[in-house]
Amino acid sequence: MRPTTLAFIAVIAIAQCTAKEPPPAVRATKDRIAAARLFTADCARSRLAGWNVQASATGYDCSVLLIETPMILEDAIVEAMHYGIGAYDLYRGGINHFSRERAFRGVAYRDGSGQIWLYGSVSQHEAESLRPCR
Repeated sequence: MRPTTLAFIAVIAIAQCTAKEPPPAVRATKDRIAAARLFTADCARSRLAGWNVQASATGYDCSVLLIETPMILEDAIVEAMHYGIGAYDLYRGGINHFSRERAFRGVAYRDGSGQIWLYGSVSQHEAESLRPCR
């Protein structure tokens, strides 16, 4: 084979490999979805196991961590979970730290009564229509 033919084949092979990589936004969404699943699994193995906590990546850009439980929560409990205070310190630095490390722009908590608490960059309007990203 001629060197130019080999070079052409190499360029085609490299182009095909890079073309299969998802764009950064898609990778970030997949990473956030995986982080939400990790959070749900961590809760299931923690003292919060009985709360049936479910987390999902939500929002128009999949960068809001939605934490849901059928339990009825109080402001103080949500704040303790968010900032990692006392018995609700699931992660060092709380859910606030967990979410920032994984590039979420905000966190929304929804309890069994439908009440919503917001932290970070999430509007009330957006929070009312949060759906899990897939």
